[in-house]
Amino acid sequence: MQRSKARRNTAIALFSSVPAVAGLLFFISSSERSEYIPLPAPLPTQEERKAPARVVPNVVKAVYVTMHTAAQGEKMSRLIELVNKTELNAMVIDVKGSQGELAFGMLDVGELVQRLHQEGIYAIARVVVFQDDSAVQRVPQAVIQRKGGGVWRDNRGFAWLDPAGEEGWEYIFDVSRRALDAGFDEINYDYIRFPSDGRIDLAVYPAWKEETPRHEVIARFARTAREALKAHAPDMQLSIDIFGYSFLQSDDLGIGQKLEDLVEPFDGVYPMVYPSHYKSGNFGFANPAEHPYEVVSETLGAGLERFGDKAAVYAKKIRPWLQAFDLGAIYSPEKMKAQIQATHDALGDNSTGWLLWDPGNEYERAETYLSK
Repeated sequence: MQRSKARRNTAIALFSSVPAVAGLLFFISSSERSEYIPLPAPLPTQEERKAPARVVPNVVKAVYVTMHTAAQGEKMSRLIELVNKTELNAMVIDVKGSQGELAFGMLDVGELVQRLHQEGIYAIARVVVFQDDSAVQRVPQAVIQRKGGGVWRDNRGFAWLDPAGEEGWEYIFDVSRRALDAGFDEINYDYIRFPSDGRIDLAVYPAWKEETPRHEVIARFARTAREALKAHAPDMQLSIDIFGYSFLQSDDLGIGQKLEDLVEPFDGVYPMVYPSHYKSGNFGFANPAEHPYEVVSETLGAGLERFGDKAAVYAKKIRPWLQAFDLGAIYSPEKMKAQIQATHDALGDNSTGWLLWDPGNEYERAETYLSK
């Protein structure tokens, strides 16, 4: 126990800012810009379709799928086959990306979800929230500006909505409602935060006032999102992706993500605990990527300690994103099994699953480390 706390303290002491490698999560070229695509006409609601009530598995074990992969018949069929062969039972599929691209413009989303449900697969729609290139055309008055003129952009060239600008929120809710009407069981919000990289000192926010803590802005969005979406589909689930460091730091990391604020309004809290995204020296390791068990276990354990006497209740909401790609180390079946075991060991009987992230959706090795 003392060794565990020492490692945790080492991780916290070395933390100074959100890691620059955060941008490596997606490997999307910032030169590939997409034009603003209007939302399709409203789809029939779940009630109008007389669809059965959504059923949430007690344990969710998912893989991440881009909208491009979802539109590729053969590759998508292979992923569905993988789910059927293993302990996997869910997919997280992009519905809205950082460029503002929408799955609705690439494929018949309703048909896709129907197919997943026929295969017994829990369907999660991933929606990128405040990092949004299309907002420059859609709601330019709500986009972060740059001192001296022009649109402020992060290190990868993406524009951002001002998180405090409520006029930018409704479109996010509309995209989410379309996904729910298409049959998705859960909405997974990513990039619910302030920017973490780029010339932050040059950012001019049209709505946010610095006297309001960033975490209060994000918490208000979270509460509003829950109210709006639960009113539309009461049986839907709402989840959030957050940095793994938010489990280690008691502040909001300078981006508005404070664990205690987010665990209540969301049904699921999904920390991105990719070992390759931790700094050299974290937990006492020169290369944390070589120590997946310790990184995952210590990160989740630190979060549980923050919950105090509510740890058993809130632990059921935590499903970590696990690294399924090679960065910092070769992620062999042994390293994958180590992350999964660490999740079970840290959360115990309250563990409700995990999610696998590979930005290229290449899960060929998965059958070697997943059971059925």
